[in-house]
Formats: sequence, C-alpha cells, structure tokens
Amino acid sequence: MATARKAYTSEYQFNFAPDAQPERVRRTRQRPQVHTPEPKREQVTILTPANLRTLIVAVVMVGILLIGTIVVNAHTAKLQYNINQLKNQNAILETEVSMLEFKIEKETSVEKLEAVALGKLGMHYPNSNQSVHVATLDMGDESLSNLIKAKAYE
Repeated sequence: MATARKAYTSEYQFNFAPDAQPERVRRTRQRPQVHTPEPKREQVTILTPANLRTLIVAVVMVGILLIGTIVVNAHTAKLQYNINQLKNQNAILETEVSMLEFKIEKETSVEKLEAVALGKLGMHYPNSNQSVHVATLDMGDESLSNLIKAKAYE
C-alpha cells in the first residue's frame, strides 16, 4: 500500500519542489481597517401599480403604432402593385396607338390615295386644255386690309 500511495502522490505533484511550504503572511503592527457600514438607503419601489399601468399603456400604444405601420405598408404595397399594372396597360395601349398611327399614315399616303382614285373612282390627271387658271388679283397701291374694308363697307 505504501507503494500505491507513493505512486499516487508522485503522479500528481506537478513538479513542485519537495520542500515547498506555503508563503508566510507578514504581520505588521498596523491596525486592521474597520469597515464602516454604509447608511441604509431607502429602497424605492419602481414598479408601483401606477407605474405598472403606465408601462402597460405605453407597451399597448407602441404595439398599436407598429401594427398601424404594418397595415400602412401593406396598403402602400397594394397601391404600388396597382400602379405597376396600370403602367403596363398604358405601355400596351401606347404601342397599339403607335401601330394604328402607322397604319393610318400607310393608308393615307399619296401613292395609296392615287391608286384608289385611279382604280376605284376612275379619276385621271387633267390635260392642259382641261385645266382652269385662277387669275391673280392685281393689288396695285392698296393693301389687303384696305380691300377687305372696302368690301365690308359696300
């Protein structure tokens, strides 16, 4: 058994010196400091029933405010979705309008009108003897405004 105890103590000594003794406490002639007790403070209770009611009301108000914010954000998202749908419909309609304007320009071109006049209506270009010349008005000394006044007051 002595060998077992020796093995046990030699294993767990962690290389301490064999003569290791605890440090001596130096004694001085100073008087020990006496701790004076602090004066007792009155304990203030923070959670009185009035404070508790105020706290509960504040928490409820903050909750209502947060729920209101969520509802407003949801409504804003819904409106933004509707706006995006209307923008898409507007873009489709603008494309359709531009296509219709292109078709109108194509159908009212001079070549198309000439083809319809010659083919369906039987029209043709006039010869030189079939044309009528409009005489030009000789203004002379008078201006256009004076001629209009003269015609108006006759």
